[in-house]
Amino acid sequence: MSCCPPSALPYLAAKPATKGSKKAVDGVEFYETGAQSKAAIILFPDVWGWDSGRTRALADAFAEQGYRTYVPKVLQPAFEGGTDGDGLPPTFDLGERGDDFMKWVVTVKWDGIDAKVKALLAYAKAEGATSLGVVGCCWGGWACFETSAMSTDVKVGVIFHPSCHIVAAHGGEVHALAKKVQAPHYIMPAKSDDPALYGPEGSVIKELPAGSKQKTFPEQEHGWTSRGDASDPAVAAAIKDAMTEAFGYLKEHLPLA
Repeated sequence: MSCCPPSALPYLAAKPATKGSKKAVDGVEFYETGAQSKAAIILFPDVWGWDSGRTRALADAFAEQGYRTYVPKVLQPAFEGGTDGDGLPPTFDLGERGDDFMKWVVTVKWDGIDAKVKALLAYAKAEGATSLGVVGCCWGGWACFETSAMSTDVKVGVIFHPSCHIVAAHGGEVHALAKKVQAPHYIMPAKSDDPALYGPEGSVIKELPAGSKQKTFPEQEHGWTSRGDASDPAVAAAIKDAMTEAFGYLKEHLPLA
């Protein structure tokens, strides 16, 4: 089972004007942005890792809503050096190198990522967070599910253009994993994301906890929030819409006070 659909958007270079900083604690490197807060967010990136496209800009946007936000470096081992040492390299073509992608992605195992996420959760709590949310793009949706299944500290999740089904590459099954998720999630698929899994009547959606919901973006390609061309007014509007939806859902399930 592939991670991204064939029409998924390619790599987008990151813009350096971000507001946070890189840190490392107990074996996990991460980007941290925002003031100390009672509610914090872990944002899991797409397959190009912790410093590509709009990943850190999205984190900054959540921080502006009042949530200290962390983007962990967990797509390890990086493929051919990755992007800033994480995930895929900028030149990687998902369409042309699908076999290479699948050979690599099976090496990025939750067994190993979990310890880093636990360390980041502990750090966030030591910094004052009493509850946490998870946000994921693409591959990061799988990490959201796994983190929510692992920890009751996670109260809510938001996933853009989900690839939670990548668990199958590791011998798992996405419906079984969805049943283990302990917090409500808001799933926002693109037009090319499998509607049988992630659509309004999607089988994965039905397995999630009460309070979960979905909204399909029928004009957008997989990857639009983190690596879509924001110079296109329709893409920019869809990014704004998705983030507005996410902000509202987080405020409902992850209050700041």
